[in-house]
Amino acid sequence: MKKYIKGFLAVLALLTTLTSCYKEPDLFEDLIDSKGKVAQIPVVWLGDTKVFNAGGVLQPGATVNAGSQVKVNIEYTSEIGVKEFKIYSAPTATGTQTLVSTTAAGAEKYDAELRNYVINIPITAPAGKNATVVLFAEVITENGLASLQRNVTLRTNP
Repeated sequence: MKKYIKGFLAVLALLTTLTSCYKEPDLFEDLIDSKGKVAQIPVVWLGDTKVFNAGGVLQPGATVNAGSQVKVNIEYTSEIGVKEFKIYSAPTATGTQTLVSTTAAGAEKYDAELRNYVINIPITAPAGKNATVVLFAEVITENGLASLQRNVTLRTNP
């Protein structure tokens, strides 16, 4: 009987040693390939102030005179420093984007009420009357990574 107990304990010790070396695979690590932290853009709006409808919903787009200056306001947050801000335009939300403006960081201001940074970048509205253009905003951080783009629609008066 002692012979069996010693054998049983030896097998148990061997199994304990083998299972302690086993590493459970991390499924999320295989799915996520992080290159670093990026800035987040909750909202982009046009004009001097935010415009809300009667239901309290932000109306980010604007209608302006053809060829006039309009401010693109980018509201963002970032855990690391920001290098620059880029604005692209396209005829539709899925159209080919053209770079309209690149602005170096430094002019942004912290808004305590929003708890985010806000930067105003002036651009020129399209020259044609009754034109529509979609503007895309992007924040580039110091590590070279770009935020997800947020867009807003700009229309010119007929």
